[in-house]
Amino acid sequence: MKKFIRHIALLTALILLPLSFPARAETLNGVVRVLLTKLNLTDQVKIALDGSYTLNDLSFQRGSQLTVSCASGTLMVYYEGMALDAGTKLVLTRRQAEEGKENGLRFNGAYELHPGDLYLTIKNGQLRAVLHAPVEEYLLGVVPYEMSDSFPLEALKAQAIAARTYALSKVGSNDDYDLVDNTNDQAYNGVKAAHENAAKAVAETQGICGYYKGKMAMCYYSASNGGQTELVAHVWGRSGEDGYLIMADDPYDLENAESVVKSFAFPKAASESSFLGALEEKVLFALSEALEAKGYDGDIQNIRITGVQNAKVSLPMYTDSPSRLMTLLTLSLSVQARQMLLQSDEEEVSIFAQPTQAPQPSQKEQWGPLKALDEPIEISLDLFPDVESALNLSINGGSNEIFSIRETEDAFILESRRYGHGVGMSQRGAQCMARDYEWTYTQILRFYYPRMELKTLSYSFRLPAALSQQFLATPGPAATPTPRPTPVLLSATPGPNEYKVAVTNIGVNSYLNMRAEPNTASAVLRQLYYNQELIVTQEMGEWLQVKMNDITGYVMASFVEKPLSATPAPN
Repeated sequence: MKKFIRHIALLTALILLPLSFPARAETLNGVVRVLLTKLNLTDQVKIALDGSYTLNDLSFQRGSQLTVSCASGTLMVYYEGMALDAGTKLVLTRRQAEEGKENGLRFNGAYELHPGDLYLTIKNGQLRAVLHAPVEEYLLGVVPYEMSDSFPLEALKAQAIAARTYALSKVGSNDDYDLVDNTNDQAYNGVKAAHENAAKAVAETQGICGYYKGKMAMCYYSASNGGQTELVAHVWGRSGEDGYLIMADDPYDLENAESVVKSFAFPKAASESSFLGALEEKVLFALSEALEAKGYDGDIQNIRITGVQNAKVSLPMYTDSPSRLMTLLTLSLSVQARQMLLQSDEEEVSIFAQPTQAPQPSQKEQWGPLKALDEPIEISLDLFPDVESALNLSINGGSNEIFSIRETEDAFILESRRYGHGVGMSQRGAQCMARDYEWTYTQILRFYYPRMELKTLSYSFRLPAALSQQFLATPGPAATPTPRPTPVLLSATPGPNEYKVAVTNIGVNSYLNMRAEPNTASAVLRQLYYNQELIVTQEMGEWLQVKMNDITGYVMASFVEKPLSATPAPN
């Protein structure tokens, strides 16, 4: 009941904020230029024209296969025995196609379709590709990768509007491209027909963008904010017309069990000497100073920690706001130590000596036995980087995780949250709002971007007229996806605390990237196909560290199944 009342109160407050129903705004070209980095192009690329395309005065049948190489220093195009020197810049222009048919490009046999015009140039001896795509088609390759296609429709609509606004706000930001296809801007992986929910979200919000003070807003978003949205000034050190991006508590992100959380338990009663793990040495050195100041032996070999009586985080990183980003961990510890004892000894005097004065007693230092202190000793440690690094609580690899303490019957649980920069919309928060509270996309956006206004754009861009050459009436052979490869046989067996999974939450003709690091911007080590077995060696929130025989890398947890399913792949 308390949770219900809390959310009703928040919802009532949000209704008062001015996020209006979409109004008509200006007409834009509606095309974004995307630098395609994820193709990992070398000096050669194979391009399937699964649509209607021209190159200069050449027209191609649907399904044509081109090979473009820059090995000779210029762009050479090879097609059915023909070789064309295209110079240093090549443009494949897309034209209108028959309704309901694919109209785009596929690269190097991959399944994803890239709708738009392709601009190829040469940079540092390698091919450089920029896709000029209508923003609504571009979003089909963004929304299901930034937010899973399985998310509720209203959350996907909020994502579509945020991604559309972000993309169009970047138009003209560079000379020959507006966005890159990775997380430096937005993840763009091409279009798959299977992503029906995302496509519906894009279609039902077509043209809707966010505005603030008459200008297009910068709709930042991240996977999880850890329970509080962040300020632009804190993340990027700049300020401006961003009054729609505020710092606010986000109970929905916090409530979502799928938000990334890492934790470490400090037992109230120690069961073993190394119960603090890799943090123990830092704690002992901090205790040494505190004990010496109280007259106890500071030798860390003679200090015993018997339990934790209290734990708290404090000292916000920023003092210009009610930030929950704390920087200090304070532990109140039960300790055993040795106290100094003083023992008096009289000097020995020879019977033949002539005493000049009475002998004086001397003080001899002596340590007593280990003894429990009557009061706990309090020590403080820097969360960044000391505690975070020692306890493996880093999520982003920086210093912006939100730490909190949760007390149980037996322990104090230190938890770290926030996956991404935390500015603007939390995707996990939006998921919870739509799934558990049936919020609409306008309510979600109102929460994360208060004072932002929604407007509907119209686009002036139109595809060039369809090709009318007679030879196009008899299409060439349609391009087909590369047949599904057979998964690699897994010869290794799981070790202690390891388990086996299979790649099943992808299309049967698709693949999953195994990456060198737990992020989508890192290098691809291998492409994993449907039903590929893996061994999980470590869980890392949304990512898993896995091994496949002699290869170790990282995959997103949402694309694998546990326990291992014996269901055969559909045909």
